[in-house]
Amino acid sequence: MINFKRSRSWRLILLFLVFAIVVVACGGATEEVFVEENAAPEDTLATATTVTSSVSTKLSIPEGIYKMAIFSEPQTQNYWAFLDGENDVWTSYAMSSQSTSLFSISYPNYNLVANMATSLINSSTDNDDGTFTYTVPMVEGYTWSDGSAVTANDMVFTYNTVVNLELQQNWASGYKIPVVDEEGKVGQGLLSIVANNDYEVAITFNYDPGLSDWQYGVAQVSIMPESYWSEFATDRETLIGTDGLNAPVVSAFVYEAVEAGAYTLWGYDPNTMYFGGDTTIYSAGTRIFKNNGVSPSVDGSFGDTTGDSFTYTSGPFIGKVEFTLYGSQDSAYLAFQNGDVNFVLNPLGLKRNLFNELTRNSDIELVANPANGYRYLAFNTRVFPSSNKHFRQAVSCMVDKDFIINSVLQGVAIRTDGQMPAALTSWVAPVQGIQAECDGLSAADRFNKAVSVLQAGGWSATDWGRAPESNDDRATPPTDLKGPNGEVSPENMLLYAPGAGYDPLRATFSLYIADWMKQLGFDAVARPTGFTAIVDKVFAPENCKKWFFYILGWGGSAYPDHPVELFGSKYDSCEGGYNTPGFNNKEFDALTDKFGAAKTVSESIGIMNKMESILYEEMPYLVLFTTPILEAYSGVVYPFTEVLAGLSNLSGLPGSVKLSE
Repeated sequence: MINFKRSRSWRLILLFLVFAIVVVACGGATEEVFVEENAAPEDTLATATTVTSSVSTKLSIPEGIYKMAIFSEPQTQNYWAFLDGENDVWTSYAMSSQSTSLFSISYPNYNLVANMATSLINSSTDNDDGTFTYTVPMVEGYTWSDGSAVTANDMVFTYNTVVNLELQQNWASGYKIPVVDEEGKVGQGLLSIVANNDYEVAITFNYDPGLSDWQYGVAQVSIMPESYWSEFATDRETLIGTDGLNAPVVSAFVYEAVEAGAYTLWGYDPNTMYFGGDTTIYSAGTRIFKNNGVSPSVDGSFGDTTGDSFTYTSGPFIGKVEFTLYGSQDSAYLAFQNGDVNFVLNPLGLKRNLFNELTRNSDIELVANPANGYRYLAFNTRVFPSSNKHFRQAVSCMVDKDFIINSVLQGVAIRTDGQMPAALTSWVAPVQGIQAECDGLSAADRFNKAVSVLQAGGWSATDWGRAPESNDDRATPPTDLKGPNGEVSPENMLLYAPGAGYDPLRATFSLYIADWMKQLGFDAVARPTGFTAIVDKVFAPENCKKWFFYILGWGGSAYPDHPVELFGSKYDSCEGGYNTPGFNNKEFDALTDKFGAAKTVSESIGIMNKMESILYEEMPYLVLFTTPILEAYSGVVYPFTEVLAGLSNLSGLPGSVKLSE
């Protein structure tokens, strides 16, 4: 998730993405290299607050067009609407860089760097009244594309707009808006943002936030230009209903044309100050040098800048970026093979058979990267039968992920059980609970185990059915199955999943899972549904009790705190958050507060492992699988291609790609 960008918790990528914007190099969002427990003295930006035009190295307007294919319609060009609920991955790809932030992430090493802040401020001030304040000086000299200065007032305006207009999803979670419970108790969160002056912001919390809520939270939350948006921030509907096509940006590209159903076109802004600069990447550190004579000069080092490294120069090196809409993956990749586009943006990557086929074309470059995310089955715990933990456990036991992956999908997917990507070895908790108990069981043993789980949970049946005689056989379902209080499960419970044309892997899983539910005595029906339609159905607050099951995916970001927002009760999707199952567990909620305040990585891992054990027991999600990210490109040169979750997770690197000569 949530490269994904943007969390940045996961911030959140629903195979799905919300991305952090790096001022010195346009980026995306995703995975993991941790900032030191205490920032080193060199973790600062050395900046010049005045610019001498005589040293300008401004380039002539670049030429050429970089063409990328997408295969789902972007939902908006308004960044407010994007983070408020229209934040699917396709919208993120074509969304212009309309926001900035105090801190950001460098790629491909996912290292924490300063952005609009002059340094990585890691220590808060204890105000002796239960509140804590981070005081952050900001770089002077940056402007939005409309010429107005980027200042502390913009962050104050953005925060006040989020609070006053009650914006949802990434806005509410990113700015850590406190939740008031039924008893009137105010939860942990951000209390105020005040501009001490134009270039210093004071950010006050009602607790002392740690890595997740500060460095990888509010310090990376989006900041919007007051100069443009203040006239539209009268009410939520007006704000998110504005088209955003003329909104100022903090990059070299502005919207040039948008043709619904056809394409989105970015054009180079000849008045931009966002161009050039060298970024040197180390395994756990980053150096940024920029001196283009137009924007503030930068010479900053972050993390451990020793050892092997490589340097790339930011562009842009092209004049236009076109996101062309195709009706399906097949048509998008056909256009790629015909030379109509340079790259296909796809959070899932190429299908293995096409990847293998493309190896025979010498004009096409291929790259494989590890994924940072997973696909999952979600249970709606607000409605019966998913409100019953033993039902969720029984279904999870019936689902033989290894059988589908190895026997049906021929090994193209990778089994996944928990919340953490396998690459984050120190974060991965051992598999436990029902998934551990059912691992390796035969079809008959899975059925018998699932039945015993229901029986232990107080379910009843006139006949508990019969286990399948072999893995190729089907079970005889229980009859007259009832819940602990005599509840009868509804008929025709739909399991929404993307269709085979969009993602054959999730489509296949949905068919088998629905059938296993039927074998267990529940009338589930797999329903192939468009990606955006599923998002609209399960994330809209008004629909939060109108579905039973769905299969989607999340992609990750620079710090793996995604379970907080995916399962914390204060992020319930009924209230505009990302907790679609409506999971509500007091022990889990208490751990999310501790996680948000953790100051060290080791402390965070220990708390997250406890959170994971609760999820393994309660099963609001059944995590299913992930895949390596296989990609292909032609006619272009990237500054790097080895990056967790692939080039698509960085939106195809439009700010630094070059056309092949």
